[in-house]
Amino acid sequence: MAGAVVTVAELEEDPYPVYARLRTREPVAWVPEIGQWLVTGWSDVHTVLTDVERFTTDQPGSPMLGLCGGTPLLMREGESHQDVREAIRHDFDAHRVTDFVDTIARPVARGVAETVSPAGRADLAADYFEPVSVIAMTALLGLKSGDGVETLRRWGNLLTDVANDFGRDRELAATAAGILADDTAVTDVVRRLRAQPDRSVTSHLLHANRPPGQARPDADVVPVLKHIALSVVEPGWLAGWTLTALWSAPDQFTAVRADRALLGVAVYEALRWSGPVGVLGRRTTRDVALSGRNLPANSMIAAAIASANRDRSVFADPDRFDVHRDVRTHLGFGTGPHHCPAHPLVTAVARTALDVLFERMPDVRPAPGWRAAPHGWKLRLPGPLGAVWR
Repeated sequence: MAGAVVTVAELEEDPYPVYARLRTREPVAWVPEIGQWLVTGWSDVHTVLTDVERFTTDQPGSPMLGLCGGTPLLMREGESHQDVREAIRHDFDAHRVTDFVDTIARPVARGVAETVSPAGRADLAADYFEPVSVIAMTALLGLKSGDGVETLRRWGNLLTDVANDFGRDRELAATAAGILADDTAVTDVVRRLRAQPDRSVTSHLLHANRPPGQARPDADVVPVLKHIALSVVEPGWLAGWTLTALWSAPDQFTAVRADRALLGVAVYEALRWSGPVGVLGRRTTRDVALSGRNLPANSMIAAAIASANRDRSVFADPDRFDVHRDVRTHLGFGTGPHHCPAHPLVTAVARTALDVLFERMPDVRPAPGWRAAPHGWKLRLPGPLGAVWR
């Protein structure tokens, strides 16, 4: 396991210089602090995510299993994975996403904007993007506003902290376990929808593709919903990263404000440039050779999609955010059978939140003295977005 020494501290501070170094010198590197192999090159990351015979999402030691009270969708394989995935896949069809944006996401964004705008300043990450994302996505799940919104927002942020901690802080894990165990806001909804189905995602998790009267058990539903709390917050993070990217490139910020039709490509490019999900976990099912390294069976792998999305062999000038970049597929939502099924919705909610922001606060700009302060590594968040407007 000799080679480049990689520390979690430098990855958390700014992983991109580390990734650039590793892609050139050691594209498969051992990170002793977390006991995982860090895979950074496009080709290797793509292989890890698509070769399901050699690399599995089943991770028996993951803290997410205990926190969620079972196996979330992301860690299921085979028939169990396919069954649950198929139950909700059609909720993210294009026509349903369009209807959701028009009837729920945009009105929610306008409501939050009306609350925030009179102050003339805010942390747009905490005060605007995250509430818009959580309120809208909670409605899609079929949870009521109030308790459901706050529960999923709290869970999403806690699961983020745990994912980025890699089991180093036992107190954090214990705190998170206690909070996620208090799941009445979710289990009450599951109980209600078991008896009275509707058109929500949670109802489909229970009833889709099942014989009448044979809904899926709680073990196939509640852990999935708890882990979905991360996805509930993700559109807000993506919107925040898009605004951070635009503020870093004033000419493109001006162009997008003048032509909001560019917002879609801006969100997609931000997802490549610095998306919220930086790493996806896998485990080897057998001895594997990858870029000259021999990985034993049952080795844990951190497949750095954030690094692959800045690989010079695939993207020209990859460290530059560019809304005029030739659009091509990147790995911001993963790839293979476990790619994010909700990706059309995540980008649509992020785009809508930004569209409403520029509609209601057209002169929004960074607050005096604001500096980007991103944090995290496996899940990388943009940090506070201090803004002002007239």
